[in-house]
Amino acid sequence: MEPEQSLESISISDEELKSLTDAIHQRHGIDFSCYEPKSLKRRVIRSLHIFKLNAVHELWIKILKDRSFIYPFMDEISVGLTAMFRDPVLWKKMRQLLNDHFSAKSSLSIWHAGCSSGEEVYTMGIVLRESNFNKPISARATDISNQAMTIARSGEYHALKMIEYEKNYQAFNPLSTLKKYYTVNNDIAVFDTSLIQHVNFEYHNLITDPFAKKHDIILCRNVMIYFDNNAKLKLFDKFHEALNPGGLFIIGFYDAVLPLVDASKFKVLDMDAKIFQKI
Repeated sequence: MEPEQSLESISISDEELKSLTDAIHQRHGIDFSCYEPKSLKRRVIRSLHIFKLNAVHELWIKILKDRSFIYPFMDEISVGLTAMFRDPVLWKKMRQLLNDHFSAKSSLSIWHAGCSSGEEVYTMGIVLRESNFNKPISARATDISNQAMTIARSGEYHALKMIEYEKNYQAFNPLSTLKKYYTVNNDIAVFDTSLIQHVNFEYHNLITDPFAKKHDIILCRNVMIYFDNNAKLKLFDKFHEALNPGGLFIIGFYDAVLPLVDASKFKVLDMDAKIFQKI
């Protein structure tokens, strides 16, 4: 094999990208046609570097010849933008909504769509506990990366990340500390998995798989940045159908979707926290 190239020296043409995504779709049934091309190219280039490949053609051959390779490849392609208590304004608003908006409900159904490695799921678990929300809770946490969900189930994160996570948590609750929710073992912070005892983790492809119904809260944060506008519009319709009347849909601060929101289906509940309510 030729010497490994730098990320900057690798480029992918539209034709190469289409050939690759067609091969993946034909071989594994995974559809990338709705992904935003520039974002997908960046992720493919990064995967070439990770797997020490020099060209898309090498990746194409490996995907077709090695059926099991799709799993580590998908884990690299689907790396998410996530952190505990990321965007504290959202979690402060969520604490308020649990005590007000959902106080009359007999139970609560939550869907973390694109949960990545689970930081958001543990964050919600802490918010629920500190809000003293004692109604029955069921939650689904879904992603296309099985590797990420393995991390989420374990609740194990590098201890160095706790510096950032503690700072985020303090913005949410300055009277307490995140440290009471985890122990440190060999530079690994191990979170109390009772925080997510109400959560079921499942593989789910937002583009191709059906959506379960009757959710009160759906969080799909910093996931749609990778989809084109047509895919985003379709997802908005599917999320709308998946929500209970008056249910909440929460997007990420990097999801450039505001011009696409259908005002006949969603109203803005809190623009700062990026929370929309089903009409």
